[in-house]
Amino acid sequence: MKKFFLFAMLFIALSAQAQEAVTVKFTAATEAGGYSPLTSVMVTDLTHGWMTTLTYPDTVLVLSQPTVGVGEWQGRNFNVGSAFPNPFTDMSYVPLELSESSDVTLQVIRADGKVVATQHMRLDPGTHNVTVRLSTPGMAFLHVATPRGSSTARLLYTGHGSVDDVKVISRDYVVGRGGNPGVFEPGDIMRYEAFLSVGGTTFHSTVLEQEQYTSETVTLVFPVETPEGAIDGLFSINDDGEKVFFSKGNLQYDKTTSEWSFMEHQYDMVEELGQNVGEDYAAQNIVSLFGWSTSGYNHGANCYQPWSTGTNYYDYHAYGYYQFNLEDQTGQADWGYNAIVNGGNTENLWRTLTTEEWAYVFESRDTPSGIRFAKAKVGNVNGVILLPDDWSGSYFNLNFPNTTNVYYENNPISLEQWEMIEQYGAVFLPAAGYRLGIEINNTESSGHYWSSSHYFEDRANCVSIFDSGLYPQAIDFIFNGFSVRLVQVAH
Repeated sequence: MKKFFLFAMLFIALSAQAQEAVTVKFTAATEAGGYSPLTSVMVTDLTHGWMTTLTYPDTVLVLSQPTVGVGEWQGRNFNVGSAFPNPFTDMSYVPLELSESSDVTLQVIRADGKVVATQHMRLDPGTHNVTVRLSTPGMAFLHVATPRGSSTARLLYTGHGSVDDVKVISRDYVVGRGGNPGVFEPGDIMRYEAFLSVGGTTFHSTVLEQEQYTSETVTLVFPVETPEGAIDGLFSINDDGEKVFFSKGNLQYDKTTSEWSFMEHQYDMVEELGQNVGEDYAAQNIVSLFGWSTSGYNHGANCYQPWSTGTNYYDYHAYGYYQFNLEDQTGQADWGYNAIVNGGNTENLWRTLTTEEWAYVFESRDTPSGIRFAKAKVGNVNGVILLPDDWSGSYFNLNFPNTTNVYYENNPISLEQWEMIEQYGAVFLPAAGYRLGIEINNTESSGHYWSSSHYFEDRANCVSIFDSGLYPQAIDFIFNGFSVRLVQVAH
């Protein structure tokens, strides 16, 4: 169970007559669903036109919370509000309301009963801000007395100051951090935005605007930065809320430079129908149809090089044993373990989806639009479009969504249209065919994408796309050359 960090509480009085307060508690999460810390929260009342900022660790702000009824406090000519921030590390502010001019005595009293600061003054009617500074951590009290009575506000100091001090600042004084925000009424339109400062960089949450009537916990969401080499769309891969970015194109390997990279466009393909690539790709240098577990690391398989074209299944066992998945052992049998030159160029950033994750992407994701995929023809290339979790049907009308047994031609999409669709985070898996030995087959009519999951001694799971069918958990021989589309987990 994820534990959310309680960052801030905002208490807002419903009215001068009502004792019950509206309490807004702030937490934060990433767009991927994980917990996020906060540095501050900016709060704006758009209805009454005031703004204040809650700054960690001074996390409590009280807005006009009455401690007694109006008739009672006016009868004794004053009202003492709650301190804000509280706990505090520097200075705390306590609102003091006077219904008439009056002599006022302010005393700061520690929990042991010692009076550490005193002020005597005469104040005009209205709301004043009393400031308190302390030198010793712990509980303390602000005691306010007039000729008509007295009242106390509780304080909790967590800093290490040098002075004990109490004073009244001008009613026109603007408090730099927090402060007395102003009038609130139930139903005010509130605007909330969180900030997180890390290593000199400040990240902004999405802005939330809502009518505030009742107490609640507000979760402010920090967008996840799209990694280098990825499409800007998030895809859920399990019920635990884990999400991934897909790479911007199919994987390819260059024998001349020993570099792995993603193709420039999602619809790009390398091998051509009927092509003879030669034994171990002797006829060309770019490889994009890979036997299973051919990551280039000597992890225990006989055929571990990306250019391997042998047709004996026992040569392709991950880590030398047929029951291992690509992510098992060192993880180096997975193509994503490699440094991808246009995908961050660091080892172990990417990975291959398991067969259960592929199935979840195609069949189980719960998206607001209800649309997960659609078979299509992008330009002159057949394939299937995967739509991100936040896809809206208003972005582009796709025929026969979530339908496996339809033809590519049901969604003819020009390259200009695809550029627009891609901007919304859509992924395209082209039907790049497959390689059997040294022969290239079925390009433009079928596509096959490896999973990281073994199935049996001679087979592994894959996604198979045909002109009139689609099978997210297909099974095929591990010596076949299939496409690879990698993902990166969103954090």
